[in-house]
Amino acid sequence: MAIILIVQVSLVCAGVLSRYVFNWSLSFTEELTRYLLIWLTCLGFPAGYARGEMIRFQWPGGRSGKMAAIRRWIGIGAGFVFAVVLLISSLQSVHLQWKYNQQTSVLGWPIIWVSLALPAAAVLFLIRMIPRFRAQADSDSPETME
Repeated sequence: MAIILIVQVSLVCAGVLSRYVFNWSLSFTEELTRYLLIWLTCLGFPAGYARGEMIRFQWPGGRSGKMAAIRRWIGIGAGFVFAVVLLISSLQSVHLQWKYNQQTSVLGWPIIWVSLALPAAAVLFLIRMIPRFRAQADSDSPETME
């Protein structure tokens, strides 16, 4: 992700430099930066989940016991449903883009290379859910319950 960010900053700087110093535009820098931002976001999504840094509702008060476990399972289930829906819908989108040979507007690349970021994010998210699921199941085992 750091490499993608460095490439993005370099592309934006090159685009600004070419436009304002040399008075000609590198039009591909804007499109490539946009597509790299999509990949950066999609790779950051499962990374944030693995670190527990996802946006979520915070319930007031520190609760423990069964109610806290139920809320955690609801959160895990909602994340799982979201990732599966994202995977299915993004694969359908990629299939249509492949079928109709859609291309990017400036570079003329197959748009599928950009759209593959979504199923990749969903798969990585599902993989990142496995340790969280196991940790929750272990914490709910009878020996660890109050």
